[in-house]
Amino acid sequence: MLGFSLDEPDNLDQVRKVAGTLSFPVGLLGDSHVPGYGRIWHLPVSFIIDCDGKLVDDGWKDKSPALTHQQLNQVVTPLLSHVH
Repeated sequence: MLGFSLDEPDNLDQVRKVAGTLSFPVGLLGDSHVPGYGRIWHLPVSFIIDCDGKLVDDGWKDKSPALTHQQLNQVVTPLLSHVH
């Protein structure tokens, strides 16, 4: 799991403070325009990528931005069975 902040660089100290409470790495995007998606205008958004780097679930297309227990079971659980 990775997290990305869209905060301005001036808020880097606040981003670091919040990121320090999380159990996964957080990066600062610095620009809300992402190639292939355009402007990121809603958060959170989740993308599930398999061990080969293939996008298996594009959360950008989800009407509800939060991952549900059902989605995790349907998408993530099968991927875990392929982890070596």
